[in-house]
Amino acid sequence: MPGEIDKNAVRKRFGRSLATYNGAAAVQREMAGTLLDLFTSATLERQFAEITELGCGAGILTDLIPERFDYARLTLIDLVPECAQFHEHRPNAHFLAGDIEEIDLPESGLFLSNAVFQWAADPGRLFGRIAEKLNRGGYLAFTTFGPETLREVSALTGGGLAYRTAKELNVLLEANGFEVLAAREELLTPEFDSPLDVLKSLKATGVTAVSPAEPWSRRRLAAFSEAYTGNFRLPNGKVPLTYHPIALVAGKKQ
Repeated sequence: MPGEIDKNAVRKRFGRSLATYNGAAAVQREMAGTLLDLFTSATLERQFAEITELGCGAGILTDLIPERFDYARLTLIDLVPECAQFHEHRPNAHFLAGDIEEIDLPESGLFLSNAVFQWAADPGRLFGRIAEKLNRGGYLAFTTFGPETLREVSALTGGGLAYRTAKELNVLLEANGFEVLAAREELLTPEFDSPLDVLKSLKATGVTAVSPAEPWSRRRLAAFSEAYTGNFRLPNGKVPLTYHPIALVAGKKQ
């Protein structure tokens, strides 16, 4: 069964993956572009006095913000303090280290987040906190992962997050002061040469923060690889890893 989220473990794992994250996070990069396309088509908005990105990480979404928006101030928040190094050069930007579920959020006209909210222990409470700080007529636009994410690994290890469905997220948003304006979800299945390459990809993006407590011994790794290949091997000899991105754009109810 999926376990509870250990924020300290998440912080440590993502901190160790900072050097490799951007190179390995192809799915997250695609999600960032999809989110901003969805936002633009749903709202046609471009100008904001203040934008806040929740869980900015090494800057995959952050890099796109100046291309898509005009703003006077950009606040970047992440659980990992070391992420500050990726944002020191950004004009009109300010980095804050902290847990987005606990830190004092700034007032903003737009809150953005990419591939982060699956780590929230209480997303409903988080949505409520954002709504309180959102300016009148403001927006929340984010991506997260749905229940099919990493289904191959979860089937073999029993580990993983308790991913929420788009419908569940919609309900939480509506209950906390938002109106959903646009939504999109899809399944992405990048292919790897081996199950070991799957695990290396996950480690490079810090996702092993939810790996089971049992250590990856040589015997366990061999058994995992054999089972993964036996259950999921594709006709071309490669193995898939499923991701289930969900993108949502919501406006603050008037």
